[in-house]
Amino acid sequence: MKSFTRRGVRRSGRPWLTAGMASGVSVILSGGCSSAQTTGLPESLRPEDVVISDDARPRPPFHFSDEDEALLDEIEHASFLFFWKAVSPETGMVYDRTSSDVISVGGVGFQLSALPIGVERGWITREEGRERAVQILSALEREPTNRKAGLFYHFLEPDDARPRRVGAELVVSTIDSAVLFAGMMTAGSYFGGDVQEIGDRLWRAADWSFFLHETGEAGLPGGYLSLGWRPTDDADPTGDGALIGYSWIDSGDEHRLVTFMGVSAPEEAHRVPPERYFALRRQLGTYEGVGPLVWFPYSGALFTAFFANCWIDYAHLGVDDPASWGAPARSRVDWWENSRRTVNLHRAAARENARGLPTLGEDAWGLSACDAPDGYLVAGVFPHRVEMVGAKPERDYATYVPEDRMGDGTVPPYAAGASIIFEPGAAVAALRLYRTLCDELGSPLVWRDPADGGYGLRDAFNMRGPDGSPWVAADDVAIDHGPMLLGIENARTGLIWRLFASHPSIRDGLSRLRLE
Repeated sequence: MKSFTRRGVRRSGRPWLTAGMASGVSVILSGGCSSAQTTGLPESLRPEDVVISDDARPRPPFHFSDEDEALLDEIEHASFLFFWKAVSPETGMVYDRTSSDVISVGGVGFQLSALPIGVERGWITREEGRERAVQILSALEREPTNRKAGLFYHFLEPDDARPRRVGAELVVSTIDSAVLFAGMMTAGSYFGGDVQEIGDRLWRAADWSFFLHETGEAGLPGGYLSLGWRPTDDADPTGDGALIGYSWIDSGDEHRLVTFMGVSAPEEAHRVPPERYFALRRQLGTYEGVGPLVWFPYSGALFTAFFANCWIDYAHLGVDDPASWGAPARSRVDWWENSRRTVNLHRAAARENARGLPTLGEDAWGLSACDAPDGYLVAGVFPHRVEMVGAKPERDYATYVPEDRMGDGTVPPYAAGASIIFEPGAAVAALRLYRTLCDELGSPLVWRDPADGGYGLRDAFNMRGPDGSPWVAADDVAIDHGPMLLGIENARTGLIWRLFASHPSIRDGLSRLRLE
């Protein structure tokens, strides 16, 4: 489990370290430039500049063939079983990963969202799902030391939901809390009754304003949400402490999800001002055959393009309008389309595979955070940087220039699986490849059959491990199974989007942001 670097580079569920062509955007590409190398924009970024797709492009839910539906059902069911079976008997909460008894509240957010899927698919009864949700939420509520200002510690003990230190980390996490609350709202909207009542009590107590930085890091603006809070004394987890110095300041999916949840808080005194959502920096880039897009300069991992999309139905929210919120140098963006382009950037990088890495290819793509033969890996790729004329350095874009980190060829199946809401054909082709890969004995390489106690697709694999033979990850990881499960269900039915959007706080948040 790994996780934080500068300015909001985040991998939920891991320990912390220290963050087509769009109309209206005119971009000049210099031939042969490498990732993050600056290209020219001949005129200032204008409020009318947008990242928008062709209106004729299909949007989810999609229609799949019977054969594809059978494949997706099999993968969904196996992932659901992880959230149903790999749990603490005392609290019902899913383990962060199969080799550990620690609980990550981000994983629990995905677990709560998974329960309605299990009921709707006929894998559990409605009463079983309700009972599990009540067990989880009751355990969280009755232990007062697991939260500060209403937001939750990243890691918890499995038997009583007390805060747990993991390595150097004992932290109240804003992103993991955001994912947890998203799960609470999804489950509450579905089950109603005591599930909604307990979840809403916890949600009303969440004071997002407590986590706002009044001032920013050197050269950076203030007013953004901190990545989290640390106590001064482990023995007093709700006592004195301090905010982490880094903020969610850019426009990755986690940044937007955290800020959106803060804007949606039911108590006015607890809210993040809605203009902060539009003030998140929008660094422009481009890639041949993909088109202009907004990208996150501190991580090129694909998970930064789909976490918020698990709950927020960006596919049907359209193009936003930062200029109407007084946000300078912020391009108008259709975030579903922006993520689709990010997916295609990853697909192009896998096809090109300039370093000749194993595994990567037409149907094996999506560099992201995962286990790897040499330990934890956060691989990723970046577009070519676009100079944003008229934009102010650091206020409007990061001056940091990243380089691609292609890793060792390890591929996490969840990256393509979660991306099915953007590129369904490519995602299904990748999932079918992963499902049917076999070792030299003809046994499934990446798939573990639920009938034998497995949870479907493994967390990651590499066709050339340290000894030259294929390598597969041993663990199942909650925050990897989660987005794949929710992504597939949303691509098929839109269920999680509908449930999340039906919660009164989320309706109010969308209205506050004028995104209805």
